[in-house]
Amino acid sequence: MSGLKEGAAFLAAACMVSLLALSCAGPPKTRAPQEATGKAEPQAAVQPSAGPAFDPNAVPEEVKVATIADVRAFIDSLNQIIRRQDYDAWLSNLTDEYIRHNSDPAILQQYSEYPIIKNKGIRLQTLKDYFLNVVYPSRQNDKVDDIEFVREDLIKAITVSPKGDRNILYMLEKHGDTWKIGIGRQ
Repeated sequence: MSGLKEGAAFLAAACMVSLLALSCAGPPKTRAPQEATGKAEPQAAVQPSAGPAFDPNAVPEEVKVATIADVRAFIDSLNQIIRRQDYDAWLSNLTDEYIRHNSDPAILQQYSEYPIIKNKGIRLQTLKDYFLNVVYPSRQNDKVDDIEFVREDLIKAITVSPKGDRNILYMLEKHGDTWKIGIGRQ
């Protein structure tokens, strides 16, 4: 019986050592942005929290109404740009992060595998290919039915389907006085 107690004590001690080691290991390592893209990206300085966390429910109704009007005007303008197939004007309405993300060859390859693209025999190789073959055919007549604030400078532009489903049309980031299409990273 004492051998059993010694074995149990050894097992308990081994578990404690393992747990202690794991708790000191810190969070799992992730690749730095330059490793993932092959390009060095500037690192933002860590800023201490300046105040309470943003509460989307605390946005005053008049701010939400004014923002919806601004966003609808932005989307109407964007629809006209897309209908004209004006790639350069469309590009000027994108965040740098959106451009980097959707120019990534791996992302373009994923989009190329979508049945509607693949069935047409299209292989997306550039952001312009993405604009002409994905954005142009699908985004000419978008409309914004609602918005959801994520942060003061980041919103979800929502469209409501005929079935009543709320779908994210765009993630929009405020840059100065203008909105830009972003990827919505928080």
